[in-house]
Amino acid sequence: MSGSHCRCGMSLRVRAAAFTVFLLAILLAATAGVSRAHAQSAGDLGRLNHEIERLYGENKIAAAVPLAERYVELARQRYGEDNPEFATALTWLGSLYAAEERLAEAEPLLKRALEIREKALGPDHPLVGTSLANLANLYQRMGRSAEAEELEKRAKAIRESAAGSDELEALPRQIQELRWSGKEAEAVTLAEHYVALAKERYGENQPDFAPPLLLLAQLYASQKRAADAEALFKQAIEIRRAAFGSDNVQVADALVPLAYFYQSQGRYEEAEALFQRVLVIRKKALGPESDGVVSTLEALAGLYEAAGRKAEADELWAAVHEIQKKTPRPYFAELEQTSYAVVKVYYATDRAKTGETDPAKVYAGDRGDLSLGFCTVSIPRDHRMGALEAPSVWRLEFSNDPEHFVVLLSVTETDQANFYQDVTARMKASPGKLAFIFVHGYNVTFADAARRTAQMAYDLGFDGVPVFYSWPSQASYAAYKVDETNAEWAVVDFKNFLEQFARQSGADSIFLIAHSMGSRVLAGALKELVLEDPSIRPKFKEIIFAAPDIDADTFRRDIAPKIFTATRAATLYASSGDYALMASRTFAGYRRAGDVEGGVTLAPGLDTIDASNIRADFIGHSYYGDSSSVLGDLRDLILFGKRPEQRKRLSPVVAGASRYWVFAQ
Repeated sequence: MSGSHCRCGMSLRVRAAAFTVFLLAILLAATAGVSRAHAQSAGDLGRLNHEIERLYGENKIAAAVPLAERYVELARQRYGEDNPEFATALTWLGSLYAAEERLAEAEPLLKRALEIREKALGPDHPLVGTSLANLANLYQRMGRSAEAEELEKRAKAIRESAAGSDELEALPRQIQELRWSGKEAEAVTLAEHYVALAKERYGENQPDFAPPLLLLAQLYASQKRAADAEALFKQAIEIRRAAFGSDNVQVADALVPLAYFYQSQGRYEEAEALFQRVLVIRKKALGPESDGVVSTLEALAGLYEAAGRKAEADELWAAVHEIQKKTPRPYFAELEQTSYAVVKVYYATDRAKTGETDPAKVYAGDRGDLSLGFCTVSIPRDHRMGALEAPSVWRLEFSNDPEHFVVLLSVTETDQANFYQDVTARMKASPGKLAFIFVHGYNVTFADAARRTAQMAYDLGFDGVPVFYSWPSQASYAAYKVDETNAEWAVVDFKNFLEQFARQSGADSIFLIAHSMGSRVLAGALKELVLEDPSIRPKFKEIIFAAPDIDADTFRRDIAPKIFTATRAATLYASSGDYALMASRTFAGYRRAGDVEGGVTLAPGLDTIDASNIRADFIGHSYYGDSSSVLGDLRDLILFGKRPEQRKRLSPVVAGASRYWVFAQ
């Protein structure tokens, strides 16, 4: 490609189910040819886009150029000349012209794409950075080094300022940029590093480990390391199958790249069997006319065309056309007005400051002095209750876009006087003068604690003051013992903050919410605080333990009598499907209070809720924030003060002289 490379912006809202078709089309040349007769609908534009990417990946530039020219014309007709999707079409054509050494013709196309994106998306949008980098590369080849360096500086600044990206989040983008630059060997090395880091953070049997495996598998496939690629594809599939079951759509999503891989190897029967399996899963889970089903039918049609089975391919294309006539399915979203909510949350932390300016890196996992401040966090317009939307490698999302993801936008540290001046002003605007303080669990970054707090406040419709306390968790599955030590160390700091907040915030009612190992921080601090000053206890309207990682016997004997009252102002959410607490029990030798496998933790003054019927994250440990059912129950408790017998989602279970509650199925 004469040193050229292309970084073409993806659709602003790539649909999850259709994504797998796109990704492997880039890497494995998976789809068959698209005739002009097909290019009349939005779905046909998508196939045309895929075909250009396939030809580009195979270095068949001459064949790709006329399709790209057609693509520009169709995008102009469908979206107009000021739409970012038209900019994507221009970027393709400009990059292909550059690959043919038609540099003078490429320049106005890439400049126009940059102008469109800057105007439509703003000067700091990641797609603007992509256009800057494309134009810089062109100018470098034209010998215009000074202009190239200036553009590359701007592109680099945009990449580095992407809000909320830690090392693990940034690696996929860096890997793709290396690949786009033709540095395949370096991309593979970095991808192998990415897999190693992900294994350390998530564990090798957990679904969050699957996307790094898939990315590395795709790179291995592009380097003709077929055996290595196939092994990683299968490992990713098995991880998801074990976590979600064989009929889950996430398993189907992982089967698709392996099917494309088999197709690229000429193993058509194996590819067909996988696509058919994906079709069955998606029809059942998503509906017979869903996006996922349509994308699978398209993939099968492409396979049949590649295998010379034209009649069967035409039959599937006809089926796709019939579905799209009833429910049009554009691959490229229409431009929408920038729109996302910004939630302000307050924080206290005894993490060490790093000196970094990236919001996600302001505080690390080392111990530090107590700091106070506030954060702003974005909630996208299409946010789903209980979701903590984040970029996904699986969807080629490598930077945090606040219109689509829950993003930590800013972190502002303040002194104590300004902190409480701001809090009290906010409290006066709250009708009930409410606050909640959330203490996160183990394996959590400062950024994720901020994001979770904002998401909970937003989903609960909480009009008080949301606060989180972030103790120095290492944010690594492998660092459980270090987190245990730091949780114990943080008790004194949290106790001092809790007392300070209760006396200076102006809150009439404070709700305390602790998750997992954070329950130890809360319980330890509250025990000492109530012991020192029993009069402060009524300030805390409700104490909520979500999946507490505390020895169940210790909780009943040493904690409950000290901090609970006879008026039932405490709630414990537990589950039998919490695999993280099962692992903790195995390690410690005794059942945890948040685990109902083998017994339910009951105590005077405590309402215990068995959430085993709730299916949330894959280890069942974050159901308090992931599940709309639990969030709805929390809303009834926090906003309306309803006890379990008044909450419609719950049913009582008699346990001797006591009772607990379960979520009705």
